[in-house]
Amino acid sequence: MNRTLQEKQAMVARLVVIAGQDVGRQYILNSGTGPILFGRSQAHAEHAINDPHVSRLHFQIEEKGGQYILTDQGSSGGTLVNGRKVTQHQLKLGDVIRVGETQLRLQTDAGIPEKEASGDAPKGPTRLEDLPGQTLAHFKVEKMLARGTSGCVFKAHDAKEDRTVALKVLWPEFSKNDEEMQRFVRTMKTLLPLCHPNLVMIHGAGRTGAFCWVAMEYVEGENLTSVIKRVGSDGKLDWKYALRVAVHLCRALNYAQQQQIIHRNITPTNILIRSMDQQALLGDLMLAKALEGALANQITKPGEILGDVAYISPERTKGTAEIDGRSDIFSLGATIYALLTGRPPFEGLSLLDTIMKIRQAEPKKPRQFQPAIPDAFESLVLKMLAKKPEDRPQTAAELLAALERLAKLHGAPV
Repeated sequence: MNRTLQEKQAMVARLVVIAGQDVGRQYILNSGTGPILFGRSQAHAEHAINDPHVSRLHFQIEEKGGQYILTDQGSSGGTLVNGRKVTQHQLKLGDVIRVGETQLRLQTDAGIPEKEASGDAPKGPTRLEDLPGQTLAHFKVEKMLARGTSGCVFKAHDAKEDRTVALKVLWPEFSKNDEEMQRFVRTMKTLLPLCHPNLVMIHGAGRTGAFCWVAMEYVEGENLTSVIKRVGSDGKLDWKYALRVAVHLCRALNYAQQQQIIHRNITPTNILIRSMDQQALLGDLMLAKALEGALANQITKPGEILGDVAYISPERTKGTAEIDGRSDIFSLGATIYALLTGRPPFEGLSLLDTIMKIRQAEPKKPRQFQPAIPDAFESLVLKMLAKKPEDRPQTAAELLAALERLAKLHGAPV
């Protein structure tokens, strides 16, 4: 027989934040004190919730006859209990309340009895493959767009802003470490004010249930990996197209460097070509920084790292080396080389072999694959691939000026 909250009155009832910015925080529900108000306003709510999507006064909880009654206070986003929107609801132990991007669970000092905890509260998906068709935070997840080393990208509908987004969700093992999760969300949120025509815009970041996520601008098009595969199979890409892409990406990189940001992981997989205007957009800005640390290695899926390693700079292969914007210039050079030739400049039979070639081997000249490439363009790409950072273009601004001169000289539209 289930016990009521009144029978457990000696065990203090509390709401425990299980998802959101205040994960781990507890709100004590003292009985006999009248309605308890929850909301964003520290001035008017007894319990303030650190969530910009929560209303100033969002909901109240009142103890009546041993039961706790939740009442929504006309909030803008509504109050959900176990996934259902409610105006008023009699709470049971184990119920999960969701307001904004915060989830709170009702429990006592003794925790939640197993049967009660699994009663009405829905069990969310725990595998990325199960997310299509589900709701994550305020996103209705649709189809999977891409799968990578850090997670998967889904097309999703943002119900709060009524727009389509690309929702990047990290592998669930990442979210098991609260410290890493908090750093990830903090780092990604620093990008919210950034806006540039050649950068994929970040709309938000957070943690919901088992998953960390980043909501990004949805770009209708294809990533550069697909383009490079076509070049590798038929070799029919005009070098002027590669120059145009290089200019677009360098503009994004120059903007990032002006904000003192290093990308750290420029590869074809995080570059998108928008269908409507063929603009190149650079994504995953600072993702490598956000995933920095031992856990970044743990969430890399076996067999998926080799493709990304082919584009990293020699100094990055040494792990602990200090890197700067010249490392991004090398990776951009490797990406443009692959766009011209259909293959990265350094390819090995194994991870170690690839790393050794990045450190020691000289790349084949792009004109061996595309004789029409101008000498000056080939020389600039090879300069970007110099082993020593001091031998490369020193800034994105310097590189951009050289690329734009080339485009103007050869009448290449950018």
